[in-house]
Amino acid sequence: MTETLIPISINRILVAFDGSVHSKKATELAVHLALKLNTELYFVHVLEETNVPEGIEEYMRIEHVSPSEYFDGINEHLVEPAMDRAKAAGVRKVESISLRGHPADEILKAAQNHGVDLIILGSRGLGRFSRDFLGSVSTKVLNHATCTCITVK
Repeated sequence: MTETLIPISINRILVAFDGSVHSKKATELAVHLALKLNTELYFVHVLEETNVPEGIEEYMRIEHVSPSEYFDGINEHLVEPAMDRAKAAGVRKVESISLRGHPADEILKAAQNHGVDLIILGSRGLGRFSRDFLGSVSTKVLNHATCTCITVK
């Protein structure tokens, strides 16, 4: 007797991107799947506001650069090559989402807000010491997401 498979519909893929080797591998998988499944692809990068070095804070004050402009510039610079890779490969829709806050929480919110069917993220990122105390971003996303998740090593 064969079991009936439950159909899975994947229309939107979110890839969490922080520039780490694992997030670059996650990007490759996401691009491959987006092409095969003809889906939309969202790149999410989350920057913790507490990570602004003192020297940068001083620069922002002197040059009258708002925190929003600073964070958006970092996100664009970091995520742009990954987006270019997806567009060059032929992914039909590619979008960048730049957020500030706790990475796992913001990834989960972005997935919910954009009706994502699949989250792909690296098993390790560029996060600071917080993962030693609070658990990794990938673990929290896997445990709390309402959609399918894939972690990439």
